Amino acid sequence: MDTELTFEDILGRINAEGTFTASVLTSDDGLPVACMPVSSPYDADTIAAMVTLVKGYISDMQARLGLAEVNEVSLVVDDHSRLICRYFSAAGRGFVLTTIAPPGKSYRRLTSRAVREFTDVLENCDGGASDGNDQPSG
Repeated sequence: MDTELTFEDILGRINAEGTFTASVLTSDDGLPVACMPVSSPYDADTIAAMVTLVKGYISDMQARLGLAEVNEVSLVVDDHSRLICRYFSAAGRGFVLTTIAPPGKSYRRLTSRAVREFTDVLENCDGGASDGNDQPSG
């Protein structure tokens, strides 16, 4: 793993390989960490807030129905593009990778690899420990 890999590098690569319209990494409390492209027509702050609302809804649903931990939510819109939210933990914190994929495009392999890379970067940057007050750098 390249220790100089940045969040933007990871997001840029999955956007290019998957022809994703946009990708955003957020903390699970709704703070945007990184987004690509930077000049995306989709506002990173709005995506981060929406992802937090979806996470709350999913948590309520899990509790009420007794479901196992949800690690992905995918919404398909009228044009058949897909909004994908991948939930994961790294360095003692929760994160969400959100991508917007075009119709019919495979995304799971790319987002799984990105989650592994984000986890490696976050855990190496923190040494695996967190006091809860520091933010990851990208």
